[in-house]
Amino acid sequence: MSGIAFLRPELLWLAVILVPLLMLAALRIRATAAWRRNSSLILQIAGVVLLVLAIAEPAVVKQDDTLSVTLVLDTSGSLSAQAREQVVAYAQGVEEAAGPTDNLRFVAAGDEATELTREQVEAGDWLPAPEDAARVSDLEAGMRLAGSLMGDSGRRRVVLVSDGWETRGRVADEASRLSSRGIDVQVVALTALGSPEVVVSRLWMQPYARIGDVVISELQVYSTEATSATLSLSIDGALASGRQVSLRQGDNTIELEQRAMAPGFHSIEASLQTSSDTSDENNSAAATLVVKPRPRVLVLQEREGEADPVAAALRQWQIDADVFYPVSVPTSANELDEYDAVVMANTAATSFTLDQQRTLQEFVRRNGRGLVVVGGQTAYGKGDYMNSIFEEVLPVSSEPAPRPQEGTTALILILDRSSSMREYGSQSVASKFEMAIEAARLAVGSMRPGDQIGLIAFDDEYEWAIPMQELRSEEHKQSIQQQIMEIEVGRTTAIYPAVDEAARMMRSITAPTRHLVLLTDGREQRFADYGPLLDRLRADEINLSAIGIGTDTDRDLLTRLAREGRGRFYFTEQPDQIPKIVFKEIDLTLREATLEGVIQPHLSAVSPVLRGLTPADLPQLSGYGITVAKDEAVTALTTDTGDPLLAHWQYGLGRVVAFTSEAGPNWGANWLTWDEFGRFWNQAVRWSMASPVNRLLVPSVQFSDEDGRAEGAGVARVVVESLNPDNTFADLADITAGVRSASGVVTTTVLQQTAPGRYEATVPVGETGSYEVRVRRAGDGDTATGETVGFAVPTGEEYLRAGTNDRLLKQLNGGAAYLRQPQQALDPVGLDGESPDREPLWPYFVAPALLLLLASVAVRRVDFRFRRA
Repeated sequence: MSGIAFLRPELLWLAVILVPLLMLAALRIRATAAWRRNSSLILQIAGVVLLVLAIAEPAVVKQDDTLSVTLVLDTSGSLSAQAREQVVAYAQGVEEAAGPTDNLRFVAAGDEATELTREQVEAGDWLPAPEDAARVSDLEAGMRLAGSLMGDSGRRRVVLVSDGWETRGRVADEASRLSSRGIDVQVVALTALGSPEVVVSRLWMQPYARIGDVVISELQVYSTEATSATLSLSIDGALASGRQVSLRQGDNTIELEQRAMAPGFHSIEASLQTSSDTSDENNSAAATLVVKPRPRVLVLQEREGEADPVAAALRQWQIDADVFYPVSVPTSANELDEYDAVVMANTAATSFTLDQQRTLQEFVRRNGRGLVVVGGQTAYGKGDYMNSIFEEVLPVSSEPAPRPQEGTTALILILDRSSSMREYGSQSVASKFEMAIEAARLAVGSMRPGDQIGLIAFDDEYEWAIPMQELRSEEHKQSIQQQIMEIEVGRTTAIYPAVDEAARMMRSITAPTRHLVLLTDGREQRFADYGPLLDRLRADEINLSAIGIGTDTDRDLLTRLAREGRGRFYFTEQPDQIPKIVFKEIDLTLREATLEGVIQPHLSAVSPVLRGLTPADLPQLSGYGITVAKDEAVTALTTDTGDPLLAHWQYGLGRVVAFTSEAGPNWGANWLTWDEFGRFWNQAVRWSMASPVNRLLVPSVQFSDEDGRAEGAGVARVVVESLNPDNTFADLADITAGVRSASGVVTTTVLQQTAPGRYEATVPVGETGSYEVRVRRAGDGDTATGETVGFAVPTGEEYLRAGTNDRLLKQLNGGAAYLRQPQQALDPVGLDGESPDREPLWPYFVAPALLLLLASVAVRRVDFRFRRA
């Protein structure tokens, strides 16, 4: 059948608008003869009508009443037993209901698409047995074959009979293409895997761990109904643990926790056993884990034994801790490669040189390692962090917010006046003694009214140049400064008696802050046992700082005095630096950077450092360093006033943890007896560590079964990021990968460079289970760099879904109701029978329209009268 139709009939309304407008325009023409005006109007109206008919696109449309229906039948292995019966019965029902003029076809879609004969459908033997069913669902291929069987005219429909779970291709794209051709797409919904059903879809686990690490993994499970199951966890084929779990209807995430104990490559499998199940093909999932040796940590302390509680706790949790003083920090970050993290226990920034501070900064920022900073009386504000590189590295600022004055300070300056102090520096215009006197004057000037000040000058004997006294006014300060100027140079050096006298005097003074500052350039003239003296200073909570002047200073002695006296040590060879150093030391002494009392920690943010710890069980502290958390930091613990106690953040490639209180008996006595003390520091230090993967050779593997034709078949894409020891890209390297399957078959391949420092290779795999990949980069001579990684090939995505994928099926049929009866597939209602094979007629309308419009102009303008010459 054929006929004439307008493809854009809505444009015919233009004629109704334009014709009256032309008639109104003709009425305004008065100077033209009536016959000319009327004839021109008729011609114009005829031309405009023809143009409107042309733009409405008239065409000769051929129509075909033939009904073409193609059924795409899902034959994949995910179909439940009930769905298998349903798909066969539906296909046979449609075949029986089809009329003699209906064009009916059948397509089977599994791992590939094939056309079925009507005889096969009638016999019902076309669906493979469950054990032989395809383990891949390529619904797109089935829809594409169905579309190729359709003609370009007539009433056409494709009916997809499926559960909607596809493992290859994009059936939605093919359905959209069919719809654009005018083909109706309908759906018959089936169910996958039956009911009840429990599906173990995935076991997620981190690829690397160290001995002692708590490995957190997640098992994702889907259940069609609420039930209980037995969860078993196997490591390298041996049962490691088992427990009962409760499953709710729908998606479930089960968290698994285990401790890495044995180094090497491990295969982990999680499985569920339950009576509420119809298929055991999908009850287990595998993952791999590479365990590296015990981590190693460098613990820095100022004073002997101060870091012992933290170091002992870490060793108890399988972390090797080396305890040293700050002087041991090298000047190059690469020299710390043997360490995974650094712990600073109550360590002042002034104990590090600028190069050492930069070493720790690059250790974290560029090398991706960890830094844990523990507070105390010589850390954060009291440790001059705000004027060091640590201010940038830490997640807290050590410059405390302004606070009201909370007490007075007692300060005794112990000044060396020996004859060697007359010496001048290489670029100094004043002697060491003159600079020391100036420094003492500045120290007095920085004190506040109510503070107490005293000065002992010593050579081989000592004297109170300024007896201990309370500052009353500015005039009093000036008087003391004048007395300091009158001190004269003496003879040889004897340090111990002067320090002992200062300590004796300070013990009799009551003040919140009591501090001794020793300035000397020489060595002790005779041996002195400072041990009992330093013990008394610590017991009386009196701090001692030391400033060494000149090249002949006994650094070991002064460093020991400052460390065990809970103070700071400075060294300078330039006399003109003495006033600056003393002024900084006095500023740190006077700064109200700590707060003592009963401190109750409060949880303010979820943190991996506090994993498994109950906030209510956190013991009280006796003090902390006052800091301000930075905007990007995670502040996990705070005080009653909101000051940070525990904060951490990502700094460059590494991580930094800041604990502003102490891990010792002064502020943390309650924490030392806390049962979870070791766990807290273990989690803080391990969180700061980077992944234990070799940073010079970082491999990753991604498995894909998109091109697989059977269970386990697919490809593994091995990618390696390779660096040189100086962190530059390792280009043109010889990198190979050995892939060992679960059955022991080894495949070796050479990786090709695809980008700076990036190498890739594709390895075919053909069986399920865990695979071990050993990557090796050949080096100079006999040396080589290697790393191991693993991946797991699942049993097949075909068995990882249950029920009906309504989201996809509703997308295919535009949200319409699913077909249920076979007769509905053959119902022509709603089908468009127009053919895209149309013969346009608009050119036949345009040419006459243009001629008529020209004629209308000629009627109005041309003089048709014949004139005799």
